[in-house]
Amino acid sequence: MADSAAPEPLVSRLSLPAMASSVATARMHTRELMERWDLPKLVDDAELVVSELVTNAIKAAGCVSPDARYPELYDRLEVVRLTILRSAAELRIEVWDPRPEDPSPCDAGLDAEGGRGLLLVEYLCERWGTAHPPGGGKIVWAVLTP
Repeated sequence: MADSAAPEPLVSRLSLPAMASSVATARMHTRELMERWDLPKLVDDAELVVSELVTNAIKAAGCVSPDARYPELYDRLEVVRLTILRSAAELRIEVWDPRPEDPSPCDAGLDAEGGRGLLLVEYLCERWGTAHPPGGGKIVWAVLTP
């Protein structure tokens, strides 16, 4: 008799320092994960959503650009956390940062270099939102469907 139970969900968790270079790390991690989890159609979209959400979380956490001449700055960096969950029906991306304020899409002008991240997330994802865990901060989450 065949087992009709759904496969166990897959979960990846990654803590990152709140610094600009962490966005590239999050993107590489996501790309590798999509390949490992056999989700080739979601690689580009998942990578872009992760990039936008992690960038926003780093800004919210008060990104510091540590200088190698001052290693003590590294001790004061905030952390952001990326969680990616795959179930049979969806891919959920969650990014936690220590600030409780909800993000909001802004109406960036045509010449603006930034400010469109959440609009991209909204366009690419089935849905997105925020949650406020009991330990503080916020989680911005987005769902893609395979």
